[in-house]
Amino acid sequence: MHEILGLPLIWYPVRLAMKLGAAAVCVVGHGREIVGPYLEQFPVAQVVQDPPLGTGHAVLMARGALEKIDAKDVVILPGDMPLVEYSSLRSLIEAYRASHSPIGVLTARMPDPSGYGRIVRDWENRVTAIVEHNDADEAHRKIDEINTGVYIIDKSFLLSAVDRLSPDNAKQEFYLTDIVRMARFAASYQAPDYREAHGINSRHQLSEAAAVMQHRVNRAFMDDGVTFVDPGSVWISPLARIGQDVEIWPHVYILGECTIDSGVRIMPNTWIRNSCIGARSIIRHGSMIENTTISPDTDLPAHSMIDGSRQS
Repeated sequence: MHEILGLPLIWYPVRLAMKLGAAAVCVVGHGREIVGPYLEQFPVAQVVQDPPLGTGHAVLMARGALEKIDAKDVVILPGDMPLVEYSSLRSLIEAYRASHSPIGVLTARMPDPSGYGRIVRDWENRVTAIVEHNDADEAHRKIDEINTGVYIIDKSFLLSAVDRLSPDNAKQEFYLTDIVRMARFAASYQAPDYREAHGINSRHQLSEAAAVMQHRVNRAFMDDGVTFVDPGSVWISPLARIGQDVEIWPHVYILGECTIDSGVRIMPNTWIRNSCIGARSIIRHGSMIENTTISPDTDLPAHSMIDGSRQS
């Protein structure tokens, strides 16, 4: 599985669902022999979609699982969009609940909207349709507001509407976007950062998304009192916990579930994974530390190699 900051792409939408406190259903298809076993560590139900016939078809495949869940609304998150912010999702849910629509959709304004479904609004600025790129005419393709594929939908309406979908379109797929017309209009919230809408379909897009996530994670740690000599060269897992007044030098990797206590100094070219570094320790340059606990006030020599999983 492709990763960002040491975590599979699917971890990010699953984390959002868990943060909402929601029961989760994951629709898997191609590559499920790899993704499926990984998902078993989370409290999610898995549903197979094979062949993939569109987003509406994915909901049809998940119908049985959704019917078993005691929930009024369904939040839909694409599995290849790791940059969606929890704050944007909460704002979408608030806009949806304040409206009288059975649908809420997260939108974004893209510098280049090519390939994305376009948002169509009425004179009251309500979303009345989503036109997929392949079905859009010249006027629709000039619209720069796009559908991110993130929704909140009334469950009863959703399960009724997907039964009425038709594959009468350029891709001959069942578009979930077609249910907006059935609802007359949809509530919406525009993501403040268009990059939240970036899906991962290539290694180039993967590297771009990783850079965005790297900046977010490092900025949050800096705001909490961590010093970075060169934040652009430091890669830290979202699972890591780092205390105040930690000093991190260039080309440091802190991956997995790490705890770095206050006052630690980590020198250049160091790799730390699934480890705990005690307060006020110095990890000198070129070290590799995995599955290990380093005691407080340790001065670890340069080029140390420690892997606790290999020690008897």
